[in-house]
Amino acid sequence: MDRIQRLQKELEKTDTDYLIIGTTSNMFYLVGFSEEQMERPLLLFVTKDDYFMLVPKLYEQQLKQLPLIVYRDGEDPYSKLNLKENSNILIDDTTFSLFTIEILNRFRPRRIGKASAILRKLRQVKDDEEIEKMEKGVKKAEELLLEFVPNIKENITECEIERKLKSFLIGEAGYISFDPIVTSGPNSSMPHLRCSDKKIKRGEVIVIDYGIKYEGYSTDTTRVFTLGRPNDTLALEIVEIVKSANEKAEKHVREGIRAKEIDDIARKVITDKGYGVYFIHRTGHGIGIDVHEDPYISPDNDDVIEQNMVFTIEPGIYLPSKFGIRIEDEVVVKKGYGKVLNTLQKELYIL
Repeated sequence: MDRIQRLQKELEKTDTDYLIIGTTSNMFYLVGFSEEQMERPLLLFVTKDDYFMLVPKLYEQQLKQLPLIVYRDGEDPYSKLNLKENSNILIDDTTFSLFTIEILNRFRPRRIGKASAILRKLRQVKDDEEIEKMEKGVKKAEELLLEFVPNIKENITECEIERKLKSFLIGEAGYISFDPIVTSGPNSSMPHLRCSDKKIKRGEVIVIDYGIKYEGYSTDTTRVFTLGRPNDTLALEIVEIVKSANEKAEKHVREGIRAKEIDDIARKVITDKGYGVYFIHRTGHGIGIDVHEDPYISPDNDDVIEQNMVFTIEPGIYLPSKFGIRIEDEVVVKKGYGKVLNTLQKELYIL
C-alpha cells in the first residue's frame, strides 16, 4: 500500500472531504516532491478516493507523472478547482496562511482543521525503504565526520570550524539536515548556542552536533572532542555518565514501551549521579524527512513505541560556565527491539 493509499485509509475514519498540503515535507513524504514555499499555489489535494495537484505551468513537465490541474501565470488558480462548498477540510499546518485564507474565502468550508495529527501518525512509522535510506545516511554522515576531524585545530574559531564543516558536508553529501553546532569550553554548556568567535583551546570540551540529508532523509549525531587531554578531569567523568545514560536508554528501547519511560531511564542514570538538574532537555526526538518529528522521547509523552519508529537518544549534562556533554545516536525499532544505527565511539575523542 503506497503512502497516498495509507492516508486515504485514515481519511475514511473521518468526515474529511479534502486534505490539502502545501510545499512542505509532508508533500515530499506523499508524492516524492517538494519545493521552497512561494507565492504561487502549488498544492496537493487528497480525498478518500482520489488525489491531484494544483500546479503552476512551469512545474507541469517536472510533475507529469502525477495527476495535475495546471494554471498559467495571470490565471486564477482557484477557478480551476471544483471543490464543493460546505465541506470539511484539513490543511497542513505549515502551508502558507495566504493559501488557507484563499481556500476559506473561495470555498466556504463548513469546518477547517489542522492535518498535523493524521500526518504525524503516518510519518512516525517508517517503511522499509525509508529505514534503508536512513541507515545509509547515518553511515555516510559518520564517515564524513571522521574525514573532517583533522580540521579541528587550536586557535581557530568555533565559527571557522562550523563554516568549514557545513561547506564540507554540503560538498560531499549535497544537503545538510540543519546548520551544524560547534561549541567549545563554557559555550558547550548551552545546547543550542550558535558558534562564536571564541578560539578553540587545547584541553577544552568541543561539542559537534551535525547532520546530512541522504535521499531526502535527515541524520542527527552529536559527539564530543578535546585537543589533547581535557583540562578539567571532571569532563571524563561526565562523559562516562552521559554515555551510560545513552546506552542504558538504548538498551531498553522496545516495541510497546512508552516514550516517557525511555526518557525516564536516561534521566534516572544522570539523576542518580547527582546531575539531574543539569539535564535540561528531552532525551530524544523522532527523525525522518525532517530532523525533528514524532515521537518525542520526553518526560510527558505517553505515546507507545512501535515497530519501524526511528528516533534519537541524546542525553546531556550541561555545567554552566564549565562545559556541556551530549552523546546522540539514532535508533530504529526492528524485530521488537531497538537497533542503534550509529557506530562511532561514544567515548571522548582526544585528538
